[in-house]
Amino acid sequence: MPLAAPNYCPCGSTVAASQCCSRFIYQGQAASTALELMRSRYSGHVCGAIEYLWETWSESTRHRTSIAAIREWATSCEWLGLEILDWQGGGHSDSQGTVTFSATYRIGQQTHRHLEKSAFCRENGFWRYFDHCA
Repeated sequence: MPLAAPNYCPCGSTVAASQCCSRFIYQGQAASTALELMRSRYSGHVCGAIEYLWETWSESTRHRTSIAAIREWATSCEWLGLEILDWQGGGHSDSQGTVTFSATYRIGQQTHRHLEKSAFCRENGFWRYFDHCA
C-alpha cells in the first residue's frame, strides 16, 4: 500500500510521505544515509513493503531471516510510531553506522515498545540494514 501524500510520513518526520520515505520505497531512490534507510525501513513495515525490507537487508546477514518472516512480523503489528534516539556514523562518506530507535506497536489490545540499536553498512554502494547490535 503506497504512502499517500500529503500525509506526514510514518517515520515521524514532518514531511509528506512522497517527499520522505516513499521516494525510497516506491520510486527506487537510494537512501544517502543510514538514518534515511532506518526511517524508510520503519515506513516499509508500516505499509507492508516486504520486498523493500528484504532488498535493504544486507546480503551477508539475510540468511537469518526470510521474506515470510519479515511479512509475518510487519503485518502482525499495528505500527504506532518511531522515535530516533541516537545515531553514529552512517553519513554520506561513511561505510558503517548505527541508529538507536524505539518503535511502538500494538498486537491485539497490547501495546509494545521495541528498542533496538541497528547496524548499517554500505554494500555495493548502497546502505543496507546489517543487524541489531548486542
